[in-house]
Amino acid sequence: MDIGRTMLPNYLPRHRLDAGSFGTMGVGLGFAIAAAVWLKHIGSNKRVVCVEGDSAFGFSGMELETVHRYNLPILFVVVNNNGIGTGIGDDFYTAVKESKQEELQLPVVALSPSARYDKIMEAFHGKGYYVNTPEIGRASCRERV
Repeated sequence: MDIGRTMLPNYLPRHRLDAGSFGTMGVGLGFAIAAAVWLKHIGSNKRVVCVEGDSAFGFSGMELETVHRYNLPILFVVVNNNGIGTGIGDDFYTAVKESKQEELQLPVVALSPSARYDKIMEAFHGKGYYVNTPEIGRASCRERV
C-alpha cells in the first residue's frame, strides 16, 4: 500500500484516502464511494479515481453495484499483478496450468493473470477496458477523463 503514495503523488490536501502503511486491503472502493457521495452532496463536479490491485478489488468489487445504483462519478483502475504482493509471472502461471498440478504448485496468493475485471464493470452497465499495453491505457484514460 505504501507504493501507492510513491507512484501516485498527492499535491493537494484532502484529495487522497488510503488505508495507510498497515491498513486493510480492499477498503479503497468503499473510500471512493464515500468520497463520491460527499462530492455529489456538496454539488462538486470533481471525479473520484479509485486505484486498486486485483486482490484488493476481490474483497469489495461487488460494491460496483452501489456505484451503479447511485450513479456515482468514479473511475476505477484495477491493477492485475496476478496476486497478493508481487504476484506471479505470466510464464510461471502458464507452466503450472499446463502441468495440471495447480493445487500443488500455485501459491495460495496467486490470482489469474487473465482475469477480466473490465467485464465486471460492464455487468453493472459501466464501460470497462482491458488494458495490456501503455498505448491502450493512455487511450482509455483519455476517453474516460
